[in-house]
Amino acid sequence: SGDLHLFNQEGDFNKDFAQSILNQDLKEGEKIFLRDRFYIYRGFLGSGNTTMILSIEDPETNIENALRLPHGNEEKNYRLSDGQRFLNYSYNGFEELEDAGIPIPKFHEYEKDAYIVVDKIAHNFTLKSFFENSESINDSDKGPIIDALKNFAKEAAIFESIGDFHLEQLVYSQTTKKWILLDWSEGHQLARLPSSPTIFTSLTFEQSLSAENRQILSELINEIEEQRRAQAEIDKVDLEVIKTRLSAMDDYNDILNTYKEIKTKHLASFYTMLQRDFVDNQLPKFPAGVLKKPELELLLNNLGKFVPFYFSQFTEKVLANISDIETFYYLYEKLNMIGLDEELEDDLSIAIQNNIERILKGSHSTQENKVMIEKLKNDYGLINYKTKEVLGKADEYLQSNQNCADLVMSIMQAN
Repeated sequence: SGDLHLFNQEGDFNKDFAQSILNQDLKEGEKIFLRDRFYIYRGFLGSGNTTMILSIEDPETNIENALRLPHGNEEKNYRLSDGQRFLNYSYNGFEELEDAGIPIPKFHEYEKDAYIVVDKIAHNFTLKSFFENSESINDSDKGPIIDALKNFAKEAAIFESIGDFHLEQLVYSQTTKKWILLDWSEGHQLARLPSSPTIFTSLTFEQSLSAENRQILSELINEIEEQRRAQAEIDKVDLEVIKTRLSAMDDYNDILNTYKEIKTKHLASFYTMLQRDFVDNQLPKFPAGVLKKPELELLLNNLGKFVPFYFSQFTEKVLANISDIETFYYLYEKLNMIGLDEELEDDLSIAIQNNIERILKGSHSTQENKVMIEKLKNDYGLINYKTKEVLGKADEYLQSNQNCADLVMSIMQAN
């Protein structure tokens, strides 16, 4: 027995940490050391194919939280790296769910590939066990549970899907009278229409469901569609207000600030129309070369999720407003994440070819920029052979990276 260190003295993640937990060598009351602090181990809460969950106590506040750690399952061919990937997926999917008001545990700490510290949620049963036992629950107890499930359905109505959603991840607390989503992945999809699929739609195909449970699911889907219809009306009004404000603006800073104020709780169709308006009506107001990485990040964080078609259009149009390699590389990475529209691929490749020399000329000869250029040279797809030729001569185009002292010295020598 003994304390558990998640990182070794060199600061690397301890990939063998699980042995002391699974062998029960780690005892209650012993310490679990993260990178800069420790918690008190209070017990093993459970494990799945890719992660394990421990109960930990903060020694400063005496509050118990849950520590999620990456974990493999050799019998089902899951490795530690799979656990690390899914841990990161959970973190990546957190902010969007929180912004949308979905009841989920609060995240307190996260280190990529290593751990997440979240609220410890006391609960009585999962949606799976509720469906399995619903017929044995008396109506007076069942009513509040179903009402709470309908409330959760309304809160999640804007989503067509939530990453890795399944019955065992939605739990009910009799103390709070609420359903809470305990776990998820990334890649949530917003609904486009009131009639779009819901997070419960796939469950209706389960043959094992009783007639009563099918009726419950039908009521949930009706609640979701009604909520979406109400949201669509709100979106319509909000969009017209935003477009009217933007149409009266000429200063691109005012336009950026307007996007910053947009709330995230909208259907996908709202964002599609907003993206169209930006490309057609607002982007022409931006001076050439004015878009740097911070401004581009702001836009992409507030214009909503793009589908490949609209992001390909966005990228093709916005290239003319980019004048440095850092901003271009950020956009290029986003393009690879979101995906390409095949019909626009050739147009986009030519647009990059036509702008890359100008972008290089607006960039400095720094080591960071050279690394990005090298990565682009070795990429395929949108980086065609003509673009590669220009990237291969980047040193001819990049601005010298003189510091102030060097610049003063060169001026004095010239005089």
